Amino acid sequence: MNKKDIRDSVLFLRNSLDKKEALYISRGICNDITDLDVYDNADNICLYMSINNEVDLTYLMEQSFKDGKKVWLPRVIDKQMQFYRYEKDTKFKEGAYGIKEPDSDEVLVPDEKTLIIMPGAVFSEDKKRIGYGGGYYDKYLSKHPECQTVAVCYELQIFPDLPSEDYDIKPQVIVTEERIIE
Repeated sequence: MNKKDIRDSVLFLRNSLDKKEALYISRGICNDITDLDVYDNADNICLYMSINNEVDLTYLMEQSFKDGKKVWLPRVIDKQMQFYRYEKDTKFKEGAYGIKEPDSDEVLVPDEKTLIIMPGAVFSEDKKRIGYGGGYYDKYLSKHPECQTVAVCYELQIFPDLPSEDYDIKPQVIVTEERIIE
């Protein structure tokens, strides 16, 4: 199977998950992230707004605020992704692909205390990642290798192995409802 076929089949399975169960699983995944050293050591937490039954990071966002961390969300402008500051009173606007983006002017200047929580369609046990085809995270991380990365997904999105390209960037850690892959 090629990347597109693998992505399509896994996204079909993910979309068929019960919404309440997905929210319950998401909260557990978020809890596990807050127990990681990489979370404790981070000043900046970069999250995403979940769509299409992705792992929901609402709980992690709330916990990050409680822990005094700065929260950032992606915006895509001219096919380039940047992270913009999100605070509890920040308004949203509809962005690329109908995803909510923060209506903020403060752009993240990443450093080694920046933790990026990455979505993805499919992952392998050796941390290869198939995204959604736009390469936004690969491009961003190739420019900012100092950032720490944790990918989140459901266990059904993990394969023993996957095809990958030289430009595909692996997350440092993957967290599912069943395990943490480091």
